[in-house]
Amino acid sequence: MADKAVRAVHMGDALMVAGIVVALASTLGWAGTLWRADTWDSPLLWLDAAALVLAVALFAAGFVVRRRALRRGRLTPASFLGPEEERAVVEAIKRFERCTSGEIRVHLHGGRVSDVLAAARAAFGRLGMTATRERNGVLFFVATAQRRFAVLGDAGIDAKVPDGFWTEIVRGVETAFARGDFAGGLAQGVEAAGEALASFFPRRDDDVNELPDEISRG
Repeated sequence: MADKAVRAVHMGDALMVAGIVVALASTLGWAGTLWRADTWDSPLLWLDAAALVLAVALFAAGFVVRRRALRRGRLTPASFLGPEEERAVVEAIKRFERCTSGEIRVHLHGGRVSDVLAAARAAFGRLGMTATRERNGVLFFVATAQRRFAVLGDAGIDAKVPDGFWTEIVRGVETAFARGDFAGGLAQGVEAAGEALASFFPRRDDDVNELPDEISRG
């Protein structure tokens, strides 16, 4: 299903690009015809007008195909998780925070990214992930349109955990994503992160919830 949706998105993109190209060509042809003929009666103008109508139709068709594919293929932040799935992930976040003083957020990102880690770092700062007392915030970042995933920890975590600390967690999430289990993959990854961090950042008696538990989108 995911592969079909991605192909449909690419088809929609191609139709939209074709529409833009045809529109540019018809506009240039229209201008050239008027320049040469200096009249509105030239048959070429009607051909250019027909090409412009075709361009609009191609672009509109591409837009509709792309939007439907994104929605049906669960490739947007809004469609990536159903209501029950979202509740399951939020419950996993709450269980995470019962294991450790660390704070975790899940962010669903719309649009394509060329570098998922760079996009995750930008979101990390934008979401205020560095504001925790022990600098032990964790971000699960999902580029929904590409099914790409990254996990980042703040400076306090990086100072304590060994190299490759996140590798198994990321691998588990990616494996679940590959079989279409997005909520299960995120919930499993979040809980695994909480269990792994508990030895480095045990829950404190005065622990407070420093970051929202809700899934963010943008």
